[in-house]
Amino acid sequence: MIYTGTRVNTDIYARWLDYIGIKCTGYHAGFDADTRKEIEKGLMMNKWKCIISTNALGMGIDKPDIRFVIHTQIPASPIHYYQEIGRAGRDGLPTVAILFYNAKLNSNNIQEDCKLPLAFIENSRPSSEDYQKVIEALKKDPLGERNLMKLTNLKQTQIRTIKADLIDQNIIKEVIYYNSKRYEYQYGATLLDTKKFEDLKKAKLKDMDAMVDYIFTSKPRMQFLCSYLGDEQRRDYHNCDNTNLKKMSVDVTTEDEKRICEFRENYFPRLDVENKKYCLLNGVAASYYGVSNVGNVIHRCKYESGGDFPDFLVSLALKAYRKTFSKKNFDVILYVPPTVSGNLVRNFAIKIGKALNIDVSETLIKTRETKEQKVFHNGYSKRDNIANAFAINNQCIVNRKSVLLIDDIFDSGATIKEIGCLLFNTGVKEVAPLVIARTVGSDL
Repeated sequence: MIYTGTRVNTDIYARWLDYIGIKCTGYHAGFDADTRKEIEKGLMMNKWKCIISTNALGMGIDKPDIRFVIHTQIPASPIHYYQEIGRAGRDGLPTVAILFYNAKLNSNNIQEDCKLPLAFIENSRPSSEDYQKVIEALKKDPLGERNLMKLTNLKQTQIRTIKADLIDQNIIKEVIYYNSKRYEYQYGATLLDTKKFEDLKKAKLKDMDAMVDYIFTSKPRMQFLCSYLGDEQRRDYHNCDNTNLKKMSVDVTTEDEKRICEFRENYFPRLDVENKKYCLLNGVAASYYGVSNVGNVIHRCKYESGGDFPDFLVSLALKAYRKTFSKKNFDVILYVPPTVSGNLVRNFAIKIGKALNIDVSETLIKTRETKEQKVFHNGYSKRDNIANAFAINNQCIVNRKSVLLIDDIFDSGATIKEIGCLLFNTGVKEVAPLVIARTVGSDL
């Protein structure tokens, strides 16, 4: 078992292990129920050498012969860690538990491996400002969930948390309007009490501090965990690096760096946008935005006058294309018209077209101004932002043609799907997207 902190990382580690010849699969809460059951069944039957999972692989797993539990990311608390390592060695045979930790300080003076759990804690509950957005919106009109999301630009999970808390504090109530569920502000209600939220946040931060203490403790590690859980019985522990086992560290060799570099140049995230009704095929990205230096390069070009996307991004995108679409023949390349990037995507598409010997057409245009998709935090708002924002000014160019659609960044996929629907209505044969980077947030 390998535990990691995000859904993106389950894919990255799974692809890495597959790259070095270890049969494995990823697992996270984003999979549908049938897929999760199939993976769990395969785990019990030793179909894979390794499962890479977020903490979604839970207490229901009772496989007696798990020999290794490896954490690539510090868990949220000693309780979580104790539960997860407790899934190993249930048959009583020797088992190894390894927790990787990077104590290097970043620019904000935070230890590198604390960034992710701190972010989860900070975002585990909406801010007071978000609660107030919902209250102010409902003071004007009773609203359903979808309209609340559109008006406040909050995610569905945030809206549902806020609704539950406001109902609990009798600030709003659920009502039925013409068979439609809405939420209504209760005039004269007390002010929002955030003390409970702050207390919960403090408790989570305290748990995380305890997990960091576990990393640096000189005590026997099982003694530390048992003590944290309230078990103060005196025992002799001889099963960790603080007692009788050798301390481990990672030394990355030149050969390691070379293999990692080769992997990154051959690891291409899939874009799951397939829609047979609209002849839209799954596409591919050259990289994840937040995993390599690709995101930094894109940002520099778009927002810091860094010039055209450099040739190494063209080469990486061509590798992704050839690995994914080696058996496809595209007739024409279109590119997504810019919001803020000027001619960056156009120039990039021209370089791709020249390398592939495919004509690049200017026929896809914007009919109105839109905002950058990244400013919107839910699917409804993203779709509204680009709805009917594009047009084809020469349908003959795409009619009955296979189209390669190029953009710089893939987030929710709303833009690709909107353009795919437009192209279908103009008689396109099929459309497949190729982008430079897929955002990490689109997979979290």
